[in-house]
Amino acid sequence: MKVCGLTRIEDALTAVEAGADALGFVFERSSKRYIGEHWPELCRHLPPFVYRVGVFGPPPETIPDGLHAVQALWAEATRLPEGIDLICTVRCGPQGVPDLGFARSAGFRAILLDAYDPSAYGGTGRTVDFRAAGRAAEACPLPVILAGGLNPYNVAEAVRQARPFAVDVSTGVETAPGQKSADLIRRFVDAAKSSL
Repeated sequence: MKVCGLTRIEDALTAVEAGADALGFVFERSSKRYIGEHWPELCRHLPPFVYRVGVFGPPPETIPDGLHAVQALWAEATRLPEGIDLICTVRCGPQGVPDLGFARSAGFRAILLDAYDPSAYGGTGRTVDFRAAGRAAEACPLPVILAGGLNPYNVAEAVRQARPFAVDVSTGVETAPGQKSADLIRRFVDAAKSSL
């Protein structure tokens, strides 16, 4: 279970205390949740053994220090960084969830399904078709992480229908872009953990 789009240390610590398995930090400059130059300071305050995911749009040229994984729209896996898990973001549009068979030989650690939006790479609050995601997850050779429009009120149903390996939340626990609600984080983690 990942809490994503974190920009404040207090929100990151709340997510850890609530039981999140991973924390997501956005390095895509077009995002309202861009962490950028604040990352080194925030990273210094994170507790050890917390799995940190850097979220990008297209694959990055360089990877900031302190990350355990990179999540991006990988058109091709040609530059695989040593020691960093690669999570491929697949955006699902009106045509539904695409065939994930490509993941078999691409060198990815997991596939993250998110809802397509032409104006943003993610964090839009739109949902993926849970049943279609479930069919894709069942056929996918890698763990599938479900994202897109999840919140404390729909995550249990999303897990029931899609049966993902994990879930990812950003807008569903926010009071404003990049500002999380401690109460919503705790409720989301509780609902997700009890369903997974």
